[in-house]
Amino acid sequence: MAAEPQIDPATQLDTVRVLGDRRPLSGFPGSVSIIEGETLRDGQRQVSLAETLARVPGINVLDRQNYSQDLQIQSRGYGARSTFGIRGIKLVVDGIPATALDGQGQASSFPIGSLDRIEVLRGPLALQYGNAAGGVILAETALDGADGVQASAWTGSHRSRRVEAGALGGGGDWRWRAHGSHFISSGERAHSAAERAQLNMVAQWSPDDRRNLRLVLTGLTQPYTDDPLGLSRQQLQRTPRGTDPAAFTFDTRKRIDNLQIGARLEDTYAQGRSYWIGAHGIQRDIVQFLSVPVSAQRAPTSAGGVVDVGRISAGLDFGHRSQSPEGSLLIGLELGRLNEDRKGYENFVGTGAAPRLGVRGRLRRDEDNRVRSTDAFAVADRSLGEHWKMLVALRYGRMRFSSDDDYRAAGNGDDGGRLNYRKTTFSLGVARAFAEGELFASVGNGYETPTVTELAYGPDNLSGFNRELRAARYTTAEVGVRWRPRWGEVTATVYRIDGNDEIVPATSSGGRASFTNAGDTLRTGAEFGINGRWGSQWSYLASLNWTRARFASPFSYNTISGRRFVASNNRVPGIAQTSGYAELAWETADAVLDSALELRVRSATAVDDLNSEQAAGYAQFALRLQWHGSRGWKGFVRADNLFDRDYVGSVIVNESNARFYEPGAGRSFTVGVERRQ
Repeated sequence: MAAEPQIDPATQLDTVRVLGDRRPLSGFPGSVSIIEGETLRDGQRQVSLAETLARVPGINVLDRQNYSQDLQIQSRGYGARSTFGIRGIKLVVDGIPATALDGQGQASSFPIGSLDRIEVLRGPLALQYGNAAGGVILAETALDGADGVQASAWTGSHRSRRVEAGALGGGGDWRWRAHGSHFISSGERAHSAAERAQLNMVAQWSPDDRRNLRLVLTGLTQPYTDDPLGLSRQQLQRTPRGTDPAAFTFDTRKRIDNLQIGARLEDTYAQGRSYWIGAHGIQRDIVQFLSVPVSAQRAPTSAGGVVDVGRISAGLDFGHRSQSPEGSLLIGLELGRLNEDRKGYENFVGTGAAPRLGVRGRLRRDEDNRVRSTDAFAVADRSLGEHWKMLVALRYGRMRFSSDDDYRAAGNGDDGGRLNYRKTTFSLGVARAFAEGELFASVGNGYETPTVTELAYGPDNLSGFNRELRAARYTTAEVGVRWRPRWGEVTATVYRIDGNDEIVPATSSGGRASFTNAGDTLRTGAEFGINGRWGSQWSYLASLNWTRARFASPFSYNTISGRRFVASNNRVPGIAQTSGYAELAWETADAVLDSALELRVRSATAVDDLNSEQAAGYAQFALRLQWHGSRGWKGFVRADNLFDRDYVGSVIVNESNARFYEPGAGRSFTVGVERRQ
C-alpha cells in the first residue's frame, strides 16, 4: 500500500471493522466514530446506550424512560418514526445482528459491561449494510487482558439498582468471557416498573495467528414491564411526569425473552487471502398488553388488545477477502429466514357492559409470517497515489414477505398476503490525506422495507396485511473532514438525504401503530465533533447536530378519523433541528479521582405530520464523580438532570389520541462500586 503521511504515534487512531474487515480509520472515506469500552462504563449506570451514544456526532438518542418500548436511536433522522425499538439503523453485536431481517432492532441486547468498543458508521457507506441501514452500530466483546473476575453494583433513585458479575479467562488456544447482570426499577412515573436480566458468553479459539473461531451465546429476559403510555399536552402541563389513566385501566405491559447463538470462523489461508463463514440463530418471544378501547376490540376486523409474538430466525454468511499493497476486494453472501407466529387476543374478559380489563381474552388473530432474504455484496478499496484512497461498495438485496391467516370469523376474512422487495445499492467514497487528517466525500443509495409489524395493519389501523406499503428509497451524499492535531480530534460533516416513499406512522393508538408511505422527503444537515485535552488534568468533548428535515411534496392517507392531507415543507416529525452533547472533565494528578459535567440539549420537535404541536426544547445537566482505589476497587456517584428540569424525552409520532409526549426523568442520584481481581 502506498505510504501515508507520518502522524505522531500519540494521535494515530485504531482500525475499524464497519465494512466487514479491519480498515485503518486514517483515510477512511466516510463518517465513523468509536466509543471505547471504558467510556461506556466509567461513571455510568450501564443500563442503556442512551448514556453514551449522545457523544457521537450525527446520533440522537431519545430515552423514553419506558423500558417496555426501549430507546429510540436516530442517525441523521433515520429511525425517528419508531414507536418502539430501533428502526432505520443496523445493530450488530459480536457478529450477530441485533436487528431482525425485517429491520426491527432492540438496543437492550447490548452487553455494555463486557464490550471492548462500539463503532458507529453514518452516511452513504452505511447503506451498504442493506435493508434499513441509515446508520450502523457495531459492538465487540473484549477478550484481551489479564484473567480475573469482576463484580459491581449500584443503587439509585426510584428504588433502582443493578448488579453484575463477570469473568475473563482461557487456556491454551482458548479465550473466553462470561458476564451477567440484573437490573430492577420501580420507575419514576407511576406504572413504569421494570426488571431485566442478561447473560453474555463469548469464547474464541485461535490455534495460530491465521485461524480464529468465535462462539457467542447471549440471553435476555424482561418480565412484564409496565408501560405508562404517552401524555397529551394538557396532561403534560398538569402533571409533567404523570401516567395516562388508560395504563392502569388496561394494565399495559410487555414481556420479552430473547436468546441468541452464533459462530464465526475466519481463516487467512494464504498471503493476502482469507475467508469467513458465519451462522447465527435467534429466538425472541414478546407478549404485550395494549390500551385499545373495548369497543374497538369488539369490531369484527380487530386483532384485539394483546399481542403474542414468537420469532425464530437464522442466518448464514460467507465471504472472501483479497488484499494487496494497492488495495483490497471483499465479496460476500448473506442468507436469512425469519418465521413469526403472531397471535392477537382481547385485553378483557366478559361480554357485558363492564368486562374485566387487563387480562387475556378471546383469540382474535392467528397468522404465520415469514421473511426470506438474500444479499450479495462486494466492497473494494484502493490507494490512488500517496494521498488518495477510494472505496466502492455494491450490494444486491432481495426480501420476500408472506403471511398466512389462520383466523377466520364473520366480518374478518383472509388477511394473508405476499410482498417481494428487491434493490441494488451503490456507494462510492474518496479520501484525501493531509499531515494531520483527511478530507472525505461519499455518495450512495439505499432502501428500507417495512417490518412485519408495520405490515400487520392497514393505514386506518384495521387488521389485515398492508399490501400497499412500499419500500422507502434514499439517495445521500456527504462531505467531511477529520483533523487530528496533537491536542485532540475535530470532525465536521455536511450531508443531504433525498427520500422517496418514506414509511411514516399513519396512526398510533394504545401502543399499536399502522403505517403508510409519505411523499418525497429532504434532509440537509451538518454535524460537528471535537475532543481533546487542556493541560494534564482537563479534557473536553462536544458534539453538535443540525438537521433540516422536510416533506418535499404533499401527500395524503387514510386514518381512523378520516383522510389526512400533509402539506409540502412540513417538518418531518420526531426529528429535532438541533441537538448536542458536551462534557468537561477533570482528574487529579495521580488519577485517583475524576469528575465530569455533562450537558445535553435538544430543540423543539414536531409531533405529527401536520405539525399541529411540538415538544419544547430543553437543556439538562448531569454530574459524575469517580474514584479509583487500590486492589481493583472503583466507585462512582452521579446526579442526572441536576436542576430537576421538566422536559419531554421522546415523542410518539402521530399518536391518534394526541398522547404524543413521553416525559423525561427528573433529578436522580446513583451510587455504585466495582471490584476487579
